[in-house]
Amino acid sequence: MSEGKVERKVAVILATDVVGYSTRIEQNETQTLQTLKACREIIQELIGEHQGRVFNTAGDSVLAEFSSAVEAVLCASEFQRTIKERNDSVDTEAERMEFRIGVNMGDVVIEGDNLYGEGINVAARLEALAQSGGICLSKNVYDIVYNKMSLSFTDLGEQQVKDTVLHAVDVSLDGTGQRKLPGTKKAQSSTRMAYLVAGLAIITLMVGGGVWWQQQRGAGVNETEVRTQVVRDNLPIILVKPFKSLGGEDASVSNAITESLISSLSRYKMLSVLSSSTSFHILETKMPDSEIAQRFRVKHVIQGSVQSFGKNTRLTLELNDLSKGKVVWSDQVDFLLDDIFKVQDEIGNKILGQLQITAVEGQEEEQWLSQFETFEQYLLFLNYESEWSKWTKDGYDKTQEILKKLRALNTDENVTDYVEAWILHQALLMRFSQNEKEQDLERLDNLTKSVIENRGNERDYAGRALMELEHLSKDCKVAKSYIPESIENSNSRHNLVTVGYIYKSCGDLGTAIPYFREALRYAPVDKGYMVSSQLVSSLYVLGRTKEIEAFIGEKIDNVDMHGMILWIYASIELENGNAEKAKELFKRGRDYGTRRKWVFYNLRNQEAAEKLIKALEPLGPLD
Repeated sequence: MSEGKVERKVAVILATDVVGYSTRIEQNETQTLQTLKACREIIQELIGEHQGRVFNTAGDSVLAEFSSAVEAVLCASEFQRTIKERNDSVDTEAERMEFRIGVNMGDVVIEGDNLYGEGINVAARLEALAQSGGICLSKNVYDIVYNKMSLSFTDLGEQQVKDTVLHAVDVSLDGTGQRKLPGTKKAQSSTRMAYLVAGLAIITLMVGGGVWWQQQRGAGVNETEVRTQVVRDNLPIILVKPFKSLGGEDASVSNAITESLISSLSRYKMLSVLSSSTSFHILETKMPDSEIAQRFRVKHVIQGSVQSFGKNTRLTLELNDLSKGKVVWSDQVDFLLDDIFKVQDEIGNKILGQLQITAVEGQEEEQWLSQFETFEQYLLFLNYESEWSKWTKDGYDKTQEILKKLRALNTDENVTDYVEAWILHQALLMRFSQNEKEQDLERLDNLTKSVIENRGNERDYAGRALMELEHLSKDCKVAKSYIPESIENSNSRHNLVTVGYIYKSCGDLGTAIPYFREALRYAPVDKGYMVSSQLVSSLYVLGRTKEIEAFIGEKIDNVDMHGMILWIYASIELENGNAEKAKELFKRGRDYGTRRKWVFYNLRNQEAAEKLIKALEPLGPLD
């Protein structure tokens, strides 16, 4: 076409492609193409639902245009969520696939049904910058959507990708980590000057195991307005360094293991695993561990090497604690190269087990880990604990789905009985069950007796103690009879919390509080803030609100804060004269799912429950 007839428009462009596609094709072309077809059907359907149009598909990539930035980002986030759910539901690693997505708004050239131009090139650059399973936005898209969507964002500043400098913003999604990439020298200088002029700083808040970044929204925001960006700061951030290939130049096996391990560990909701692009960037830049720890807030690093002799292969594994500067665990796995996919379960299980011990639970769990035969079983169990800890209907429904999957995988019956008992416990308290109450109680009684008779570990006795207190005899003396000396002196987070809760429910808060504090000392990564909610509610009953403020502090703004803590804190803010903050916290608690019926269950004290309800009633409906 002639220069005078060039047709242009401004469009929002979504660009996506598959992580590690070339390697996957080399390993299993047929399965990769089948998986790609299934995933493409998902994204094409979502693009249509969000008033978008696919205008190009080449290789593993998809390019689509939207007239609305909000619809484009909604489509991208729903696609990544759907793909994650799909990956969690399939049986083998070969059936899983991860994508990166870039979204940009810019000028494009129209040629028939296709589009060209700088607007598309920038979207492709953003896609290359995105994390595995993540979304990266241009600044102009972010400025439109940030206050119209219930998503969190991380401003990456100006980034140079190949020959293009662009201002990038990450969308915070489950399975992706918060990152702060080094910007261009120009961007770093101008950012420092902007902060000096505005009198604003990036404040690093070290609370528990996390960091919060308080960032200015950008040029489009009122100068006096600063929006706090919060992340799931109580999740440990893990880096998988690219495995070294020894004895040969072919790095395909080591790269495949690296990508596979990142993908597998990312499926555990209580870890935040840095993307493979970040991992390989760290390798290419030869970034020292001290800088890795500071820049990405990483504490634990997984690394190792692959050495092949013909078809015989040896994989060495190491888990490093950067805060201590030492290797905390190492192992090696020998296998035939043809069996690489068969040993992935073994590799993943070993590493996930060690991370659970050193990074998440903070306790020795080898005995518990031995109950599982495969990585899939153990991963499902850990995600069951994560969902159960939410104490929401959605979490409850997901635990039931996980239980079905555990049984389908022929998981040890003691494990599935244990899981079912705790799901029933939650269903009875929260009135989630559709069964007759007597039916559930009889089932609960049989399950907790069975696991004690067939396995009888500390968790089983603690579980029976709790079920006696809450549902069966409802007698404190009977419940305490199931707490032998070995459980009372246990450093197991689970048992410490259970025993603390029994004492709390029986009115002995002075004994209960040290158990909750000890549980947090052994396991500072508090799943769903479950232990924190027990400690906060105990302190509230005793009127020790200053201790609550000191304990929670700035953590109250965390996006995943427990609903009951939000409500208790709302009452404290109201008492302190901060009505607007109280309303905000109360609403967040309701959005979380907190309702009037939670109050007594959490406080276990009628007088304190009535006091809290009365304090909250002016803020809005409690049911």
